[in-house]
Amino acid sequence: MHNSYPKNVGDALPLASTMAERRQYEQRAVMALRRVSGIGDVGVARLLREHGDALRALQSLSADRRDSALHEADGILETLRRLGGEALVAGSDRYPSRLLELADAPQVIYVHGTVASSEPPAVAIVGTRAASAYGLRVARAIATACAHAGVTVVSGLARGIDGAAHEAALEAGGRTVAVLGTGLDVYYPRSHRSLQQRIARDGLLMTEQSPGDSGHGGTFPRRNRIIAALADLTVVVEAGQGSGALITAHHALELHRMVACVPNAIDQVSSKGSNALLKMHAEPILSVDDVLSLLRVERSVSSRVSLDGDAARCWDALQSGLRDVDQIAAAAQLRPRDAAAVLSALEIDGLIFFGPTGQVYPAVGAS
Repeated sequence: MHNSYPKNVGDALPLASTMAERRQYEQRAVMALRRVSGIGDVGVARLLREHGDALRALQSLSADRRDSALHEADGILETLRRLGGEALVAGSDRYPSRLLELADAPQVIYVHGTVASSEPPAVAIVGTRAASAYGLRVARAIATACAHAGVTVVSGLARGIDGAAHEAALEAGGRTVAVLGTGLDVYYPRSHRSLQQRIARDGLLMTEQSPGDSGHGGTFPRRNRIIAALADLTVVVEAGQGSGALITAHHALELHRMVACVPNAIDQVSSKGSNALLKMHAEPILSVDDVLSLLRVERSVSSRVSLDGDAARCWDALQSGLRDVDQIAAAAQLRPRDAAAVLSALEIDGLIFFGPTGQVYPAVGAS
């Protein structure tokens, strides 16, 4: 409990009788340093280098600043205990080591879920909130194939491409990490409340923002560097000019990570930015297999869809001659979004293909 910590930070070192206690004191001290106004992640890292550890760095501050910061840190720890979340400090055993490659690596990240979900290999699937049906379908297809192949799907839980990627990874039984621009207990967008709760249960939520923080205009672009750092490959599915997905791609290039892009219609506003990436450094993604190839993983041989339940109903609708996704959804008694996810899985398994106008057809030889 936080009230068992010594009141005087300087007393912590001699009182720490075990390594576990020492780590607890250090964690609390780093969290407190991060709460001091005007220091920031780079400033905390500098203080740690200058003083050797967080306890001595915190002791170097004035008593008023130190006490206020410790009070805030203790409040956060108490809230995390209530939420079932956890604080990870830079360099600790459970802190994702890839984040340390960032020049302004977060000194504290807050997580809820399975930390192992952030382990490589990982792909970032990002794109516009105003996604087209094509973009959503491709995002789901890529996420499903990656999840089946054991690749973690990382994104930002935004509407559109992000949400589609997270949902598909979960439906495939894979790992997914949502990097938030808010605190762990703030649902943004509100429409993704249930998705955020499911990721906390079956994947991992990660954020720099403390519990209760609703975020602001700057926290969402900043979280994109974390998305890029966690991933071996960033795939921009569909993004307009000035999109946050392009910021993620920029961070990935700065980290010397691979960036890929799904081509889209040249007259589509929502794909102006992503198409422009193809003229720069991005690898073109012409099929799901291109993503797996860049990640150097193979398509899972166990990912064949069992034609029962939703898949069987969609397949029966297709076999009856229906070609439109909405019509197939109605026949299968599914929401169009859910039907699209099922059809994407069937496409990945080579049972169907989508025509240029979005019509659905059985693959040659499929039965």
